[in-house]
Amino acid sequence: MNKKLIIAFITCFLLSRLFISQKSPEQPATDFYSIDFLRNSPAVEKALKDRGFFEVNFQTHDNLMINAIMLDQSQDRDVCATIISCPGFVPGRKEGMSTLYAMLQDQPYNFIFIDSRGHGKSDGQLLTYQGIKHYGESQYLDVVGAIEYITTYNKEHNISSNIIIHGLCSGAYHTIKAVGDLKNSKPEMYHNIKGIVLDSAWPSINDIIKTVVQAESTERCKNYHTPFLQPYLAYALQKFYDICFKATHKKQRPITEIIDTIDQPILFIHAENDNYVPVETIYPLIETSKNPTSWIVKDSLHVNNHLLHKEKYKDQLQSFIQSVNV
Repeated sequence: MNKKLIIAFITCFLLSRLFISQKSPEQPATDFYSIDFLRNSPAVEKALKDRGFFEVNFQTHDNLMINAIMLDQSQDRDVCATIISCPGFVPGRKEGMSTLYAMLQDQPYNFIFIDSRGHGKSDGQLLTYQGIKHYGESQYLDVVGAIEYITTYNKEHNISSNIIIHGLCSGAYHTIKAVGDLKNSKPEMYHNIKGIVLDSAWPSINDIIKTVVQAESTERCKNYHTPFLQPYLAYALQKFYDICFKATHKKQRPITEIIDTIDQPILFIHAENDNYVPVETIYPLIETSKNPTSWIVKDSLHVNNHLLHKEKYKDQLQSFIQSVNV
């Protein structure tokens, strides 16, 4: 059999196991720190709506409809800032970031959690050939759209214009691109952004693809009790990526070339032993930022810092938000 066909078969099998066969538990208990609950989007959506959240939609500059869910607490207290959450790649659903609400629900903040293009109820492609090939090119427009929507909403409802953005993994990448774009295109909105939190960030897709492939193939083979397949799956995935996507992703501008233009304080959060995005990956971002603060988390996992260290994470967020004088 042709080697490329073997690679394609193994890759498709792994992707199907990863993205399609995952099943959410039925009617899980409400726990905003439980991965099982957070991955059950209908259950989380119901829990959030029971707490006053409501759905909103907004249009991006490339004419996609982006779905979000938000909470406006201005009827109950003086709101001093709106927190915008930008999730990661997969699962990457807005409901998965609702832990931030659980941490800060007693604080004077509004919240908006967005489904980036191709996720949840939003328009766009994600887990298709074209969706993966062009991933990272235009997602920043979803963040720009959210900032524009919140800016208008806050003006109409006489709410503070202050914005804090939280980006997780690829959401951090899109966030920096969005803020950099707004600095040039809409300075007023840019200055409404008072602080940025980047959790598990990375400069470019090509900087992390090898470690992501190794970590993901190791995890999947472990879960399916086939560790002997890991080298073959990793090889297949890497070759498939190199053939199909590498050249396109390489054209994207790394955010190390953008972050040094951003004036807002940035809090970097990263697991010390992150095997998907090694901690060394964020050092160039920290070093080139104008006003960085960092928290390197011991005994944690990739994109799990807020789940495994909830009290410390809450304290870090609170201290950071207070430090930017919102």
